[in-house]
Amino acid sequence: LVRDWQHFEDEENYDQMEQEMNEYLEKVISQREAEEMQDTREQISACFDKVTCFGLTHPGMAVIKKNFQGEVSKMDETFLNLLDRYCRRVFHEKNLKPKVIHGREVVAAELGSFIKAYAEMFASGASFPEATTMLEAMSSANNTNAVNLAVTDYKEHMSRISGPKCSNYIRPEALQEDHRQLLAKSLSVFDSIATFGSKRSIEGARKTAIDQINAEFEMFSSINDGRCPWAGIETYAVPASVGLVAYILRSMADFFCSAHSQTCRNSSEMLSHIYAAAFCFMFILAVTKAKQLKDFFQSVVNFAKLFVANGGDGGKAKRD
Repeated sequence: LVRDWQHFEDEENYDQMEQEMNEYLEKVISQREAEEMQDTREQISACFDKVTCFGLTHPGMAVIKKNFQGEVSKMDETFLNLLDRYCRRVFHEKNLKPKVIHGREVVAAELGSFIKAYAEMFASGASFPEATTMLEAMSSANNTNAVNLAVTDYKEHMSRISGPKCSNYIRPEALQEDHRQLLAKSLSVFDSIATFGSKRSIEGARKTAIDQINAEFEMFSSINDGRCPWAGIETYAVPASVGLVAYILRSMADFFCSAHSQTCRNSSEMLSHIYAAAFCFMFILAVTKAKQLKDFFQSVVNFAKLFVANGGDGGKAKRD
């Protein structure tokens, strides 16, 4: 889009004006003897599958006055007609296609990274950035998107295995193996996206992806450890020991002490309260982890059945 274009031969024939725009583009992009800006022309042609040009005239002298409030009626008619044609060209449903970078369509979630990278690049406003700087900005944004998509892919799959909504406990060795496989899969996602830019920047972004995925694995491991039915076994052991000792002492007191002794009766009653409280506490803990305990014992039973079945087949085969 070229602003304030003033070189149309006839500003009433809009088809001819668009033809002049195409001729101007061919003239600008074509090879020239002078090497000035030649690299930029080559990079523009190399970076985009299709390049078009549209010349937009000045909106009129009314817009530069201090009292201009944005009234469309005060704008130049030629400018408005060209703006209408430009918007129809850009936003027509036949021309709206997904942005493609290195053969891969950019999704909405990635667009923010590219906008941020370009905004930072033009933030200084001192001079127009070089093409190499623009390529670096695009590469940086692309690497950021690659990291985010790789980590998101890992989290989505791991959440189905050991996420907050899961209730089953997974052995640490099995969870580690799942992590290893999903890490490899997520890095494949990263490698398929981070396909241009310096090797050093890509390797740095890849390391960032690995670090973030490992941090996510630590979180999933902590969630999984919390589901272990034997986690915090000392919580059961202490009240169980207290209750058992209190029960034994009460039984001994009831057996050896005289029924007429007030001291024995008081001791027996106190000990009964102690072991009753201990066992109630254990019952409450067991209820909170009933699902984990049930799943655990069910897995033990299934393993035992499988072991016996395999052992029986093995023995039969051996006898045969």
